[in-house]
Amino acid sequence: MATTTLATLLTNSSTRRVVDVDDDQNHLSRLPPITDSISTIHAFISKWDPHSSLSSRFLRATTHLHSYLLYLAASPARSSRNELMRTNSLLQSAMNCLDQELRNHLSISDVHTLTDTISTVRSIVETMLSTGYGEECLTTYQSIHRAAVMSQLNQLGFDLYANRTRKLRKLKWEVLENRIQSWIDALQKAVWSVFFHEKQLSDKIFGASAQSVRDSVFATIISDIAGTFFSFPEIVCTKHVKRVPERLFRLLDLYKSLSDLIPDIESVFASEPVSSVKTKVMSSLTKLSVSIQTILYEFERSIQKDTTKIQTAPGGQVLALTWYVMNYLLSLSNYEAPLRVILADVPQDSDTSSIQSFDSDNRYGSPVSVRISWLLLVLLRKLESKAEKYNDVALSYLFLVNNVYYMAKKVDISTLKESFGDEWVAVHMTKVRRYMEGHVRSGWAHVSAALPVKDEETVERVREFEMVFHKVVKEREGWVIVDPVLRNEVRLLVESMLVPAYRGWYQVYRGKMEVRFAPEDVQNQVLGLYEGSSSGSGSGSGSGKLLRRFGCYLPQQGDMSVRFQIEGSKGTGG
Repeated sequence: MATTTLATLLTNSSTRRVVDVDDDQNHLSRLPPITDSISTIHAFISKWDPHSSLSSRFLRATTHLHSYLLYLAASPARSSRNELMRTNSLLQSAMNCLDQELRNHLSISDVHTLTDTISTVRSIVETMLSTGYGEECLTTYQSIHRAAVMSQLNQLGFDLYANRTRKLRKLKWEVLENRIQSWIDALQKAVWSVFFHEKQLSDKIFGASAQSVRDSVFATIISDIAGTFFSFPEIVCTKHVKRVPERLFRLLDLYKSLSDLIPDIESVFASEPVSSVKTKVMSSLTKLSVSIQTILYEFERSIQKDTTKIQTAPGGQVLALTWYVMNYLLSLSNYEAPLRVILADVPQDSDTSSIQSFDSDNRYGSPVSVRISWLLLVLLRKLESKAEKYNDVALSYLFLVNNVYYMAKKVDISTLKESFGDEWVAVHMTKVRRYMEGHVRSGWAHVSAALPVKDEETVERVREFEMVFHKVVKEREGWVIVDPVLRNEVRLLVESMLVPAYRGWYQVYRGKMEVRFAPEDVQNQVLGLYEGSSSGSGSGSGSGKLLRRFGCYLPQQGDMSVRFQIEGSKGTGG
C-alpha cells in the first residue's frame, strides 16, 4: 500500500473530524482554556531539547489545540483569519517537535531494544494521528524502521543490495555458495527476530488503530524487504545450477531450511497486505523443487551416457564413476525429509513411469529409497556395459568384483542400509561371488588344464605349464582386488586349483627332469597376485575429467557445507 493511501486510512481511523459546531463548543467547554494549552505549547517549543523527556501535558495540549483549530475552521464567523492561521502555525510547530521526538525515540536503539520506549512512541504516534498528521508520522516511522530492518538483516549476514538479482547472477559458484550458507544461517533469525518482532512493534505502536491499519503499516515496512530476502533461493536456481549434479546439495539445504519454517512464515505473514511475501516463499520452494528434480534427472543421464575416454579401470580397479556415484547417493540419503516431498511431486512421464514400475511391489517404501535404488540399478547396468570393454574375460569379471563389492559394502556400512536392508546387500554380495567364480574359472582353468598328468607327456606338459603359468602371472601383476578378504579368497581358490596337483606330480618327478618351479614357487607367486601395481589405484583413472564432468566436487557424508576438489588421481578408499 502506498504511503499516502495508508496515511489516509490512518487519518480516517483517527479522531480527526470536522465536528458539529455546537458539539465542538460543548467539547471545548469541558477542556482547560485554550490559552493554557497555547502557553504550554509555547513553553515546550521554546525550551525544547531532544534529550529532555516528553511530557504528557504537552501531548494533551497539542490535542486540545487541534480541537480548537477544527472549531475555528468549522465556524469562520466566530474567528478571524489571522487567529486561524496563528493556531495552525503553532500546531505545525508542535508537530515538527513531535516528529523530531519520534525520530529520536526510534533512532536511539535498534528494533530489538525499542521495547523500552514503546509507551512514549505510541503516545507520539497517537497524538500525530489524532491531529491529522498521519502521513508525516508514517513517513518517519517507515523510513527509520525500514533502515533498522535492513541493518538487522545485514548483521545476520544478508546484505539486501548485494543480493539483488543482477548482482547475484554475476557471482561465481564458489562465492555464491558462501552466500547460500549465510542466508541459511540468517533465515530463522530473520523470520522471528526481525520480521515477527517488527510485526509485534507495529501492533503495539499503532494499537489504537484498526487491525487493517496495523497490518498495512507492517506491510509498508516489510513487504519488499522480505520479498527480496525470500527470493534469494529462486535467483540461485535461475542462474547457477544447470547440469551440475553436485550443486543439488546446496539446493536441498535451501529447500529444507525454508520448508521447515513454512508454519512460522505463514503465521508472521498471515494478513492480506503481506500475502505477496508468502507467494514469494512458495515460488522459491517451487523453483527449488523443479531444479532439484532436473538435477536428479541430469545426474541419471550422466551415469547412463558417461563418455569419458577411459572406459575401463586398469587392473579391474574401482572406477571413478562408481566411487563418485556411491558417495553422491550416500549424501543424497541424508535428505530423506525434503526429498520425500519433492519426489512425490514429480510429474508423470515415461522416465518416472519406469522408476515406479521398477518398485511396483513397493519394496523400498519411500520415493527417496525408490529413486536411490533406481540410480543404483542404473550404475550397475553401466558397470556391466563397461565390463564388456575389456579384452580379457577374466579381467572383466574382476572389474565387476571390485565395483559391485564397493557398491554393496558402501550400502552395508552406511545409512543406506536403513532403506535397503540386509537382503539388498546379500543379493549383491551373491553377485560378487558369482563374478569371483567367473574370474577364477575364465582366468585359471586353462592354467590348471596345462598341469602335467601323463608320464609320456610329462616333459612337454611341464614346459607348457611353466610357460602358461609364467605368462599369466606376468600379465596379471597389475590386477587388483581392492578388498583384502576377497583378495585372499580368490588367491586360495587359485591355489587350490594348482598347488595340490602340482605338488603331487613334483614329488614324483622332481629328480627325473629339470623343473623351473617348485610347489612353493607356484604358491608364493599366486599368493602375491591381486595387489595391483605400485603406480596408482583404480578410482584415479580418468577421475579428474570425470569429476569435473560431474561438477568438480565430491559431496561428503554428514557435512554438505564441506567440499574438496578432485585433482588428478585419487585412491579407492572410502
